[in-house]
Amino acid sequence: MLNKLIIVAVSMALVGCFANKPVLVVDRSTAQEGVNSIVHSSNKKAKKTVVNSSKSIPVTGKIIKFFSKKHQGLTFNTYFNQPVRAIRDGVVTYSDDKKDQRKMITIKHPLGFYSSYVYNQTPKVANGDKVKKGQIIALTGKDYFYLEMKKFGTLINPLNYLK
Repeated sequence: MLNKLIIVAVSMALVGCFANKPVLVVDRSTAQEGVNSIVHSSNKKAKKTVVNSSKSIPVTGKIIKFFSKKHQGLTFNTYFNQPVRAIRDGVVTYSDDKKDQRKMITIKHPLGFYSSYVYNQTPKVANGDKVKKGQIIALTGKDYFYLEMKKFGTLINPLNYLK
């Protein structure tokens, strides 16, 4: 591990000396294998993105609202009692099984990531449970399904991490 850090530091220093562009270091150990890509076009007519049942995508359905300043997550058009899957390995930090409309599950993932799954009908996990990528964590409710992601407390666009 120490060798890896030394190599990265030396590489960044050398590249930084010869280029005026920012350097991007990619750690392949966190690769998202088996993730199907999602195409998002700024053309409003082309926003008919349908997500398949890949284990990295929480639900199968059409994305009807994309991430923006006013809508800080993804809203999926889903049907009642559809399986909701964890997008990554992690630990459940919040599982709300109350009789309200926002039955929510939040999972803490490595590297400061959190994912929240909102408007579930039946949560299948409890606080403290360890979950695996692709594991069914809930069933959808009657409302549209909503996914939100944070990195170190800052809301981020889930599409950047699901493709």
